[in-house]
Amino acid sequence: MEQRLPGKKLAQALKEMKQISRMDFVLFNKKGKMLASTVPDLEEKVQELVVLFAKSMADSQTIQNWIFLKIEINDQTENILLASNNGAGDASYVIGQMACCQIRNLYLAAQEPTNEINFLRQLLNGEFSEQQIQEKRHQIRMKNGTYMIFVIQFADEQNEIILEMLKNMFVVYGVDYLIDVDDKKMVLIKNVRGIDVENDQFARRIIDNLQMEAMCNAWVGYTDAAEDFVLFHEKYRQASMALKVGMVFSDDERVFYYRRLGLGRLISQLSVEMCDLFLKEVLGDHADMELDEEAMATIRQLFDNNLNISETARQLYIHRNTLVYRLERIEKKIGLDIRTFEDAMLFKIAMMVRTHRNSILGSCQNKNEVIE
Repeated sequence: MEQRLPGKKLAQALKEMKQISRMDFVLFNKKGKMLASTVPDLEEKVQELVVLFAKSMADSQTIQNWIFLKIEINDQTENILLASNNGAGDASYVIGQMACCQIRNLYLAAQEPTNEINFLRQLLNGEFSEQQIQEKRHQIRMKNGTYMIFVIQFADEQNEIILEMLKNMFVVYGVDYLIDVDDKKMVLIKNVRGIDVENDQFARRIIDNLQMEAMCNAWVGYTDAAEDFVLFHEKYRQASMALKVGMVFSDDERVFYYRRLGLGRLISQLSVEMCDLFLKEVLGDHADMELDEEAMATIRQLFDNNLNISETARQLYIHRNTLVYRLERIEKKIGLDIRTFEDAMLFKIAMMVRTHRNSILGSCQNKNEVIE
């Protein structure tokens, strides 16, 4: 797998090596693409020779005025370094080898956090047994402790501004970790010592800062703290479930706690077949009936006022008799008199079941989400 470093960082490294050695350097990847150079122009023929050298068995070779050197990372040839041959013989070769070591160390340093992130991805996905976790935990700098796992869902694709803002405000290097799941989802693994407020407030702080600093809408799911690495997978699963269920059943809320999912937790377990069976039982021939926005707004207002007709009419700025007439029309459409507590509860549950059913049918994601 090809290792990557920012071009500016590589160019700066070559510039510093030239200042010390008074030699020119050109760095290529193994496919012959130039990554950085201290030479303004390089002959096209030299670039063609790089590809041939990369495929050869030789570790080094002097061609024209250049010393060709292979840079191996994790026992794989990843880069080709050209060092100018100043006629100093062995001295130029030694300096070239030292430059290779410098570049190799840069790549390995950049690779280290990547290894940590990959380990944590696999840990969250449940790819390790408890024994494997104990054997591999030395691979990361994360210390034993208690951690919160916040799953963050973005309305739009994340970008560098969002990533840097979250890192700067919520991540302590070597203590906390921010892991990207896909273009619209990230996981924040946060040591509880760095959380100075209630978990719900901290989650809202994430959302508020995303809105103010990055102009980004987001939702956050979380659960109880994990006191050991072996619990990370289960806590990630719970936080993801809280986020998924919360986003399906709540239009206004943006923070979802696993232990406050209410009725949504049960409904989210229903299959499409069970949803259809329930809707048919409760609504009968009205199961497919769609209510207009006025009817739904009336129903929401009535529910918000605990089925109080007079208060609902007052807040809707209509006469009480007009509201009663609306509710009678709704009853004819759905077969339920939502002025009564029992029918109101049945209708509310039926709407949640329908929402869950539509979510299943409209989703293209796998049931068990995996961090790629």
